[in-house]
Amino acid sequence: MEAVGRRKAHWLFNAGSDKNFLGKRRPQEDMVTSAVFGSIRLMSPKDRLKAIELLLGRDAFSASDFAEDQDIAVDLWPKLNGPAGRRHVEPDVLLHGAGKTTIVEVKWHAPLSERQLEQQIEAVGVENVGAVILLGEAGIEEDELGVPCFRRTWRDVSRDLKNWCEAARTPLARWVETMRAFLQETDMGRIFNGLPVPNDLGNVAFRFKSTGRPPWFGQVPKDVQLVRYAFERHKLKENS
Repeated sequence: MEAVGRRKAHWLFNAGSDKNFLGKRRPQEDMVTSAVFGSIRLMSPKDRLKAIELLLGRDAFSASDFAEDQDIAVDLWPKLNGPAGRRHVEPDVLLHGAGKTTIVEVKWHAPLSERQLEQQIEAVGVENVGAVILLGEAGIEEDELGVPCFRRTWRDVSRDLKNWCEAARTPLARWVETMRAFLQETDMGRIFNGLPVPNDLGNVAFRFKSTGRPPWFGQVPKDVQLVRYAFERHKLKENS
């Protein structure tokens, strides 16, 4: 994995305490960055463009101004010259395409540090940055140093992955399926997928059981009423 090979999370497998996962440095972010963007680096240019659009969202993708006829280079954890008093600045992901660079900062149960995005923009060069995207729950301004900024939660990504449809079993379709399954197993990306369908629909019926009259029958109640429901499962009798 990219994160382990780049020594971003090589110590993770020997971690003996939850403090390693809850402190300032969180290997989860690097592992997620590696799993998501590392796999995108292996795609064809056409699939890579579509995968990045699904991750960033339509608005951020449009602001990045990527060209369909040009490939997008994915740079993970580049070490850029930092401001005075700091050796370097390290964005999570830089996406280079059509003469512009898009900065992607990945957050997983963590806030932004002070001036984090501003320093990254300065390190890349304000004139070179097309957009900044934060993947996570952290707060973000609408722009930094005149550069448009977008926040996109992992649940936003999950919804777009769920709604994306392609019948053919292409490499992109398999990637979408893998990312969707992965995020669905996490607290950051899990979304409601509906109630499960019983296997034996021919022999099972469901009904709501209430001790009182359902509020949607008759007149609209003037006062708020609390009605409790129980969800029961009943076997249907087979026809003789």
